[in-house]
Amino acid sequence: MEKFYLLLGLILGVFGTWVLLQRFYNRKFNHNSELMLSDMDDFSETSIKAENVLIKTNEDTLNAIIMTSKAYYLGISGFHSENSKLLGEIQTEVEEFNQRAKGLKANTYRVIQKLQQDSIETGHYYVQIVDYLREIAHSIKYVIRPLHEHLENNHKPFAEDQNEDLVEFGSQVTDFLNFALHIVKESRFGQLEELIKKRQDVLDLMREHEKRQIRRIKKKETNSRNSVLYFGLMSETKHLLLQTVNLLKSTRDFVSYTKS
Repeated sequence: MEKFYLLLGLILGVFGTWVLLQRFYNRKFNHNSELMLSDMDDFSETSIKAENVLIKTNEDTLNAIIMTSKAYYLGISGFHSENSKLLGEIQTEVEEFNQRAKGLKANTYRVIQKLQQDSIETGHYYVQIVDYLREIAHSIKYVIRPLHEHLENNHKPFAEDQNEDLVEFGSQVTDFLNFALHIVKESRFGQLEELIKKRQDVLDLMREHEKRQIRRIKKKETNSRNSVLYFGLMSETKHLLLQTVNLLKSTRDFVSYTKS
């Protein structure tokens, strides 16, 4: 009975996540759309004000979190259902997102050059935010690509208990990302401590799942390829959570500086 209630809770949690994500995905994405991160064309002015940079970086942060939450949610779902086609589509979007983030970083020097002379602090915040966006794009790429390659190469799928682990911590990760999205969208940066608490809850759960995987290895219930994928997913997810918190902290500081 306890297991039934746990499963029911996970299903309700995933459904709630799906409803929330649809509000953003229906507005921001379709199969032919491109994730829009800022580029030099968005900074066409000869001299850029701090307020304009803040607007663009906030848009970039929102789009990055939406893309990441979407990719993570559908990536775990696609892997769980062994839907290689879905994972391939998500990987394509993630690759585009990653290239846009690389472009942002490559253009950092040119944006800073165009900042007004008294905008040294603005340049500092901009560099930080772009770095964190780049790290997030890199992490989600290395969450999705190995999952897709595993299915494409017809490697042995995860066992039932491993898939239960994926659903459980995947639900918590998407809940974390949706809360991060809420904070940025509503400018509720006072809730950052709550976000950090959510991150710690996910890390604690993942630690338990890692211990379970180690027990499987000791009992020879899983092979090395399976374990590399499992631990790699955990490692990139931890990095993703860390960089998301860092991104929101820098965004909060940038907002505070601009208002002052």
